[in-house]
Amino acid sequence: MRHIGKSIWQARPSLAEGTGSSSWGASGMEQEVAKQREERQLRPQVTRGERLYEGKAKVVYATSDPELVLIEFKDEATAFDGKKRGTISGKGMRNAAICAVLYRYLQERGIPGHFVAQVDERTLLARKVRIIPLEVVVRNIAAGSFSRRLGWPEGQTLTEPLVEFFYKDDALGDPLLTEEHIRLLGLATEQEVARLKELALQVNRILQEFWQQRGIVLVDFKLEFGKDSTGQILLADEISPDTCRLWDAATGEKLDKDRFRRDLGRVEEAYAEILRRALQGYDTTATAGRQWKVRVLVRLKEGVLDPQGQAVETALRALGFSQAGDVRVGKVIDFTLTALDRAAAERIADEICRRLLANPVMEEYSFGLEEVSGG
Repeated sequence: MRHIGKSIWQARPSLAEGTGSSSWGASGMEQEVAKQREERQLRPQVTRGERLYEGKAKVVYATSDPELVLIEFKDEATAFDGKKRGTISGKGMRNAAICAVLYRYLQERGIPGHFVAQVDERTLLARKVRIIPLEVVVRNIAAGSFSRRLGWPEGQTLTEPLVEFFYKDDALGDPLLTEEHIRLLGLATEQEVARLKELALQVNRILQEFWQQRGIVLVDFKLEFGKDSTGQILLADEISPDTCRLWDAATGEKLDKDRFRRDLGRVEEAYAEILRRALQGYDTTATAGRQWKVRVLVRLKEGVLDPQGQAVETALRALGFSQAGDVRVGKVIDFTLTALDRAAAERIADEICRRLLANPVMEEYSFGLEEVSGG
C-alpha cells in the first residue's frame, strides 16, 4: 500500500462542520434517521440506572431491564496503553453512529451481536454481556505492532487473514497470547477459542466487502466478545476508527486513530470521513441475500401448567373425542427474513426466537425454514 501524493482532504468534502444531512449525505442521513425511528418503536422501553463501568472511550450504565445496558461514547482518546491522552471533538457521536451502522450490517448477515438500538447521538442500547478477557485482532495487511514485532514493512499484504489473541489487561500491556496460554490461564475453552476465531474471520469477510464498496481498505481491527445470560457468545464493545485501521483505497491516507497516535493531524476530519463512507450507499431498508420463510412453534415447557390445553382437552372429551389426551396449546408465528445463506438464516431466526418470541423461563420453541423461490 503506497502513499499517493494527492490528499483525500482535497478530493472530498469534510464532515467536520456537523451532522446535518448536508454533511452526512442526504440519502444516508435520511435512511439512518428512518432506521433509528424504527428502532425506537421496537426497542424495549428502559430507563438509565447506575454507572457500571467507565473506560477510556465509553461509559456503561445499567438500565431498568437487567438484560440490557446503555453504552455512552466519549470524545476522549488514548494511545500506547494510556500514555498518550487527548480529546477528539465529535468522536463519541461519530463512533456511536458508525457502530450502529456496522452492527446492524453484521447482525443482518447472521453475526450474533449485543447491539439493540441507537437511542441518541452518542448512546447505544445493548444486551448485557460478561466480556471474555481477550482482544481478538484480525490482520489483512502488516501494520502497527505486527510490523514492529516481525519487521514486516507497513502496507505489505498478508497471504491470508491472521487472527491473534491479546490478554485484555492494561496493567500487563495487553500481551500477545497463544492458544495454549489462553487454555492455561482459563480465559476460554478450546471450543470457545475456535468459535471466536470463526466469528472473527466471518466479521472480517463481511467488513472487507463493506469497506471495499466504499473505497476503504480494512487493514486490521480488534474485536471483543462476551457471553449473555444464556451463555451465548456475542460480538460486543465497539467497531470504529478507534478499533480498526482504515486506509483510503486510492491514496493510502489513514482514516483512523493512527492519525491521533502519530500526530498526523486532521483527526476529526478522518472520523467524519469514515462516518460519511459508512453511510454511503447504506440503505437501511434494503434487503441483501436470499429470502426465507420461517415458521416458529412456541409452546409451554413440560411441567408448566397449561390451562388452555386443559380446557381444550375437556372440550374434546365433551364432544366425544376421548381418544385425545395430553393436549398442549402453543402458538405458530410466520415471518420472512433475508440472509445470505441457510446457516445465517438459522442463526437470525434462533436469535429472534430467544430474544422476542419465546419466554425462556416457561416456553420452548422450534422453527423451520423454507427458501422463497425467485420469480
